[in-house]
Formats: sequence, structure tokens, C-alpha cells
Amino acid sequence: MFDRSRVSSRLGPPRVLLMIVVSLVSTSSGIAGKVELSGGGQLTGDVRRTEKPDGSTAHVVVRVDQDLSIAVAGAHVRRAVEADELKEYRERAAAAGQDAEAQFELARWCKSKTLLPQYRYHLTRTIEIEPDHSLARAALGFVRNKSETGWISYEVLRRSQGLIEDMKGRWVLPEVLAASQFADESDKKSKLWIKQFRRMNANAIRGDAEAMAEIEAIDDPYATDAIAAELIRSRKAKTNLRTLRLGYVRLLGRLRTFGAVKALVEAGLNEPDELIRQEALRQLTEYGASSAVATYVPLLQSQSPEQVKAAARALAYFPNPELAFAYTNALITEHKIKTQIGSGGTQAGFGNNGGAGLTQGAKIVEQTIPVRHPEVLQLVKMIAPKVDYGYNETEWRNYFAALRNPHRSDLRRDP
Repeated sequence: MFDRSRVSSRLGPPRVLLMIVVSLVSTSSGIAGKVELSGGGQLTGDVRRTEKPDGSTAHVVVRVDQDLSIAVAGAHVRRAVEADELKEYRERAAAAGQDAEAQFELARWCKSKTLLPQYRYHLTRTIEIEPDHSLARAALGFVRNKSETGWISYEVLRRSQGLIEDMKGRWVLPEVLAASQFADESDKKSKLWIKQFRRMNANAIRGDAEAMAEIEAIDDPYATDAIAAELIRSRKAKTNLRTLRLGYVRLLGRLRTFGAVKALVEAGLNEPDELIRQEALRQLTEYGASSAVATYVPLLQSQSPEQVKAAARALAYFPNPELAFAYTNALITEHKIKTQIGSGGTQAGFGNNGGAGLTQGAKIVEQTIPVRHPEVLQLVKMIAPKVDYGYNETEWRNYFAALRNPHRSDLRRDP
């Protein structure tokens, strides 16, 4: 005999509830609702839901018989189907019969009611009755087999193309998935380093010799982002951290990762501390020179004179005769400035016919002015130390053109 007094004291996890319900409803009659539990298993009985103000499920109450009801918190419910819905389903299923379109419409209704096993069952019934029902085939994941007659599952097709499915359900090449997984793993390791490096940096600022030794011993490439971020952040430090920051630049140079090169290229252009900026550029001469040049050369045509100056200053560490014309074109650049004409304010005036009027005393005018760049001229002289045409771009172009295409007095070929 089942002891109800023990139920109230032992109700707890959903798995225990499932055992109780099964023993009570095994002989019940009629159509029962169903509750699927998030932890596995299900409850059957008369199902009623209570909702929160936002419309989500607060509790699902399963009435086992007249004397016993069980409430399950909404967080533990994966899906709940009330008895009325199951009754309607049975009526619709009986009416569908051997009509393929009726079976397909029933499948769509089941999906709208979250009756997912029934949904797939009636899709299958649809193609059993009508094998070429395209919508049912598509819903079940089939596509036309172009090489043969009939249908093939989308999964089989994709696998035959050498693709595999990732965690988001996308079909990708194995190497793409491997690269994505590697990137995700790298991101996790980099984020762990950020927290760890902040601790080490804080201790080093306080003069902790052990922390300094830890930093100098870093050889993990995943620490790159943490070091680079601290190098930039420490520019605004109120205390003098030059020695520590120089160590970070040298550490980045030793790591030789893409992120390290990127950080050094940025420092070589924008670092306000001249000594640290020079050390970053020196590190790039040993590793990362091509990335540095590719970044700096386009900046020679910047609309900002300061940026042209910074780019030319950095490029002086990588002089290249092949870039002669790029250097020459930046000797004098044009920049737009806005100037005010007039003293400002509103003035009253009278015309020859005696009429009066008001005029504005100032206006803003945009002008284009040429700017000479001594840093670029120095860069040009580095690749042509024996001549000096100053800022005469035409003479410099002629000179470099002559070097590339030397004049030949006799163009006749030898017999």
C-alpha cells in the first residue's frame, strides 16, 4: 500500500517525483497531459500552468488524482503539454488519414504546439504517402540528389563535400573549424593572462623584485595582449614607469607574435616617450620590419602634418631606395585649414541711397596650404646622401628616375 504521508517528506528532485507519479497513474484512464523535465524524465496527469507577470512559466502543477497534485518550478520544466492539446492532437491525427497534405499540415500544427516527436512522425508519414513532397523533405533535412535520382539527407550531402558541422550547426571545412577552435582557445588563454599580468604589474610598480623577475621570464605567446594593453595604458601613469615600460617593449620584441608586432608598430608611431618609441622601432628592425613599413608608408599622405612627421620619423629606421618616389611625394603635402576673416561681431551700415543694413564682420574660410616636412627630407637624404635638392620634388623625381633608367648614348646593338 502506497503511504501518502511519506510523499510530502520526500518530494524533492524531479527524478523522485517521476517515481511517485508513475506508481499512481499506471491504472488511470482518459487522456493525460505531459510534463518533460529539464533533468530528464517526464510526468503525466492533468497539467495546469501558472505564469509570471512577464508571461514565463512560474510553476507547472500536475494533478495525479483527486487527492494528489505535484508542483514543479518552471526552471525544471523543459516542456509542458496540457491534456486538451493532446486530445486535439488525437482528433486531428485520426482525421488526417492517408492524405499527404493533411499529414503535413498536422506536422506543422504539432510544431506550433511544441509536440516535436509527433512533428517529425507526421513529416515522415507525409513522405511515406508522397515521396516527393518537397516541403516535408526539406523540413526533415533532405535535398535533391543532383548526381542521382531521388533525395539525399543534407548531412550526408555536406559530409560528401568534405564538410563537418560545428557547435552552432554550421557546415564548414575541417581546417576552418580547427582554426575557429584554436582562436577560441587562444582567446580564453589571453584573457587569463590579462588578470594575471595586472597583478604582476601592480607588484612590479611597488618595487617587488620577484614580480619583475616573473615578468622578465614570460615566454608564453598568449601573454602578448596583456603586455600590449599595459604598455598603452601606462602612458597616462602619474609615476615614472620608463624602466618598466622599456622592459615591456623588449619583452614584446622577444615574443615575436603578430600581436607583439602590432603593438610595437603602434608604439613606434604614437609613443610620446622618445626613448621607448626608439626602442620599439629598434625591436621592429629585428622582427616585424615589413609590417612596420606597410603601416607607415601610407601615412606619408595623411591630411595631418603631425602624422606625416611621425610616419617619416619611424620610417627612418627602415630606409628603402625602392620607396624613393613615396618619400619624394611627401616632401611637401597640402593640408586644409580653416581661418577667420574679419574681426567678428555684427556691424550696421548705410548705403548710398540712405538704406540701412546689418552685416557680419567675420567669416570662416577654408584654405589649402603647403607644408614642408624636414623629417621626410632627412629620410630622402638617407637613400641619396650625395645630392641635395631640398624640397624640389621635381628634381628629386628626375634624379631617382635617372638612377633607375641610366642614359645610354649609343642604343645600337652589338653585331
